[in-house]
Amino acid sequence: MERRTYLTAAAGLLAATAGCVGGAPETPADGPETTAAPASPSVTARSLEPREECDRAGSATISTEGATVTVDGCIVGKNGCMAAALESATYDADADELSIRVVTRDDSDGDRMCTQQIVHRGYRVTVEFDGGMPATTTVVHDGAEGERQAAQAETGGD
Repeated sequence: MERRTYLTAAAGLLAATAGCVGGAPETPADGPETTAAPASPSVTARSLEPREECDRAGSATISTEGATVTVDGCIVGKNGCMAAALESATYDADADELSIRVVTRDDSDGDRMCTQQIVHRGYRVTVEFDGGMPATTTVVHDGAEGERQAAQAETGGD
């Protein structure tokens, strides 16, 4: 009986230590070194700042500095209550493109009368990136003149 207990204990001890002794190392000593893929650009902040009235309706200029894309533009509103608004600023990694969409929205409350005239609304959009810059930036306006591309420019990329 003692022999059976001894053999059972020995088998259990061998089974418990089997993973700790011998076998292949967890990390190869001389294997190829793997490096992480470079991070693609990502938008970290976006904003629209209203500007003074502008005279070049429907226009936009794109500039870059560091990790920031800036768009200065002028969108057309259908009446005096319309204001420029940033609808979206999205980065498409597959196309390596930043798409900015500026619209006009009624910023009046119910007590305010709006002038019934076409207005030009200036704006500055700022988009900050981390991990690089987009290769191109496209700006679309959707105002009183309908939807149309206002600007496109190469802005960096790898």
